[in-house]
Amino acid sequence: MPEQKRFLSIGEAAEFLHVSEISLRRWTNSGKLRCFRVGGRNERRFLIEDLLAFMPSMGTSAEVQEVQPDETAASNATETEYTERHISLFFRNQEEQWNLLRPYLIKHLRAGEPVIYLQHSTSSELLMERLHAEGLPLDKLIARGLLRILPPTQTYLLPGHFDALRMLDFIETAIQASLEAGHKRVFMTGEMTWSLQGTPGAEQMAIYEDQLNPLVDKYPAVTIICQYDLKRFSGDIILDALLTHPSVLVARGEGLLAGFHGL
Repeated sequence: MPEQKRFLSIGEAAEFLHVSEISLRRWTNSGKLRCFRVGGRNERRFLIEDLLAFMPSMGTSAEVQEVQPDETAASNATETEYTERHISLFFRNQEEQWNLLRPYLIKHLRAGEPVIYLQHSTSSELLMERLHAEGLPLDKLIARGLLRILPPTQTYLLPGHFDALRMLDFIETAIQASLEAGHKRVFMTGEMTWSLQGTPGAEQMAIYEDQLNPLVDKYPAVTIICQYDLKRFSGDIILDALLTHPSVLVARGEGLLAGFHGL
């Protein structure tokens, strides 16, 4: 990972793992989770790589109840030949966004496979409501590290700007942690609107998207969907997205979902 690393405070780390600060203090005091002490008050700081590596072990804690995966979904997720692994998803409104994304989220979560959602919208409440309506045990999935909803400040913009190489390292670290924990599949998706509004480093986005292709080739177990709001992105950026993604997912017509591949 590049030289400039940003440490998370205990509050930020608790938000990243979706746990309490008390749990973090207990894990660091017992030596289960590494932290660094800084300043005169000896405050805890955490590297994001350590948090990603720790996530799979959270499910072994006595305070966490086990999630029983849907056996049929798990079998399908393992046996299916996945050829669409880096996908650009285009939507015009929240309903299109959810309808296109829903099958991927539900399939992986019901199979007990990790989902990392890099969300740019101001609140995750609507997403959580929709997942809850599907009958998913969200508290247990979050407790086991199988569902992570993270803001740009902890992912794309962790050092205060976008760095394509740092973000690629972040994704590879997350993939490796999940595979080492024994998971057969990993699903990651990101809302790309973080790159608007003159975000420093956003000019690297096309390079980043292009470099995701060899990364998913290296890890066939991962599926990555990059989400683009057609009402907010310019034609030039949409064209770049079409050229850098092997597969495209878009809604066409009323109620018809269509995917166009190999563009």
